[in-house]
Amino acid sequence: MENIPPLIRELERIASLEYKDFRSHLPEGRIPVGFFCPYVPEEMLHAAGAFPFRLMGPPIKMSRVQAHLPPNCCHLAKSSLESLLQGELDFLKGIIFSNTCDVMQGLSDIFAFQKRIPLQFNLMIPTNLSSERSLPYLKEEFRRFKDFLETNVGGVTRESLVGSIQLFNQIREKVQRLYQLRRTGPGLISGSDFAHIIRAGYLTDRERYLVLLNELPQGHAGTNEHVPVYLIGNMIHSPSYFEMIEEAGASIVYDNLCSGARFLRLMTREDIDPIDALAERYLSSFLCPAKHGGPTVHLETLIQEVEESGAKGVIFLFYKYCEPHYFDYPDLKKALEAKLIPSLLLEVDDPATSQGQMKIRIQAFVEMLGAL
Repeated sequence: MENIPPLIRELERIASLEYKDFRSHLPEGRIPVGFFCPYVPEEMLHAAGAFPFRLMGPPIKMSRVQAHLPPNCCHLAKSSLESLLQGELDFLKGIIFSNTCDVMQGLSDIFAFQKRIPLQFNLMIPTNLSSERSLPYLKEEFRRFKDFLETNVGGVTRESLVGSIQLFNQIREKVQRLYQLRRTGPGLISGSDFAHIIRAGYLTDRERYLVLLNELPQGHAGTNEHVPVYLIGNMIHSPSYFEMIEEAGASIVYDNLCSGARFLRLMTREDIDPIDALAERYLSSFLCPAKHGGPTVHLETLIQEVEESGAKGVIFLFYKYCEPHYFDYPDLKKALEAKLIPSLLLEVDDPATSQGQMKIRIQAFVEMLGAL
């Protein structure tokens, strides 16, 4: 797009960098700390003076990880460990794990055993989010996390935490606006550009990222003449998949990806104690099937978002071997069928592998939706 400012093009370049190239792009005065999951409150890292850096599993040649992980682990786990073993993550001063799936919990032990990253913290998020004991437990866990940060990174004052919460809330508001613009005018920002912009938000200084979002166009380009689809899965924003879907004649009007609109559910109250506010938000919204929020909340969330988005179909984009998401899939598919909403399941191992068959399946699905 010719009207996108050069700053966005620069951030797209950063979003495409390999880990080994990030050292020269780190913000000055902040300690780089890696994390994997939205269940890690980035606001606390930022308030302590850290630079929250999300590990997102870029393509990498696997040469060492086979000695540590079985083949039936997702690409995110395998590629992250391979990056660690190759020394590409040596720029990180800390790494934060949150207990989600079995693979990630095991990966935290391997990271600790390797001792390549000086600081490591395991954040113990309760599994049953609907229990009356979960909220007080999570508050205490966040206070333990705060103590860790103050001991090893920097002080976390009420003022600094409130300021970080306000910053991330502003970012979420701007990202939500970006989603709305994409829904009404998908031609304004291409799918690959959009994926790059979202991805860059986890790899860029957050104050700078907010400037980026403020420089985006505020209008929209006409109406949506493409077939509207909804994208859901454990995948992060990968430009190639967005591009394939748009080339098939569809537009992604909303998503429930691990790096995408789930982030928008983490709006934080600014009128109460910040630790309490951060804990409460995790119990008030469904983020992923690794946690239990009730027997139907995952179904209700999906149906509500699909209907509000106006999508004619749903594409499931899953990393292979992700047990929590695959356990949920039959119920989600059945709920969609009950609403006469077609769906397509796409399984991905390594994003760098051949995508020819996937293109054909997407094309056929979009053509079927267009004929409805």
